[in-house]
Amino acid sequence: MIRSRLTYLALLIAAFVFSQALYDSISLFTLAVVLLLPIVSLLCFLISLMLVKVRAIPAPARVDRMQTAVMKVQIDSKTPLMLPMMKFGILASNPTGDASVKGYTVAHYRAFGKSILEIPLRFNTRGVYEVGIDWVEFYDFMKLFCIRRKIACRSNITAYPRDLHLGLPLNPSPQEQENTVTAGGRETKNDGDLSGIREFNEYDTLRNVHWKLSARLSKMIVKTYWENSCQNIMVLADLFPYEEEQLLNRRLTDGVVEAVLEVSNLLAEQGVHISLGYPTNDGLLQMQSITTIEEQIAVADAFAMVPMMKRGSLEQSLSEVDFSSLQGGALYIVTSMPAEELTKALRPYLLGATFNLQCFLLRPQQEPCNQQMKLITLEELEGGVEE
Repeated sequence: MIRSRLTYLALLIAAFVFSQALYDSISLFTLAVVLLLPIVSLLCFLISLMLVKVRAIPAPARVDRMQTAVMKVQIDSKTPLMLPMMKFGILASNPTGDASVKGYTVAHYRAFGKSILEIPLRFNTRGVYEVGIDWVEFYDFMKLFCIRRKIACRSNITAYPRDLHLGLPLNPSPQEQENTVTAGGRETKNDGDLSGIREFNEYDTLRNVHWKLSARLSKMIVKTYWENSCQNIMVLADLFPYEEEQLLNRRLTDGVVEAVLEVSNLLAEQGVHISLGYPTNDGLLQMQSITTIEEQIAVADAFAMVPMMKRGSLEQSLSEVDFSSLQGGALYIVTSMPAEELTKALRPYLLGATFNLQCFLLRPQQEPCNQQMKLITLEELEGGVEE
């Protein structure tokens, strides 16, 4: 608008100098036209203002993180005037204001018709965003005048974790080696290492008989195995920040949530019972048992929007884990902690460990890590999204 006014001022000065230099009917007519242009533009502007209606179409209530959502604005024009300009103030914010969308957009409308303005929104972090059109400014043809109108159009969009397909390599724990025994009149799956022996009963199968020991003791002895239960296979989610930049921490934490959901889904599809552990704001470790697909869906919905912790470290969660209950099982850790710090944090708990350990690290960039760690960079996780 400032540029348009400066342009008009320069045109007015030029017309005035031209009229003074020649002082004839043409030069005076030119000056009069230049003087009347703003009045004509203002009259057309006021007429158009009454004949143009703006209506915001509600945005979708739910999108995946980093997925583009489209907010639409319908412009209904009943004016014969063509293509005046409007400027829309876009509202798209959460507590940190993180949304990859400009604060405004410019649109033009045509005579006697409807047009749809599509505004793309992409949310780089999980959260609930308030979106809508905050205001609209109407301009005249010469862009000398402007009228702003407030628009009461608000809706909420929840950005959920994405459904990843990283193909995470889950190393089989002892529990995942399927062995079937019958006990107590029902068949149960026991996965993994030999846990002990006992006498044969009518519900056992011959495949589990310890033949050498049975021959020596002159009675039927069967082998028993560690049972696949929620207690000895755990997925531990680390939701603590480790970087200086807050937005980077949020993106890494969102990646941790997405990777945890993929790990728990893969294990649930294999029929493996697990416990999902994650920190809460009160400083305690929340544990959720998952034994069925229905429980997996319920737990995933509850876990999907758990926020990043403001302070703390994975060491806090590890101190609350009962490692003795993991005997014969597996521990999957998904974290954004640097590999060197993670190695130090785990060292006290791995002495004499009888469980399989696998760590998935989400880091801003590549860094050295040991063979028990699978490192995933932010670029791999987000598919090369621009910073």
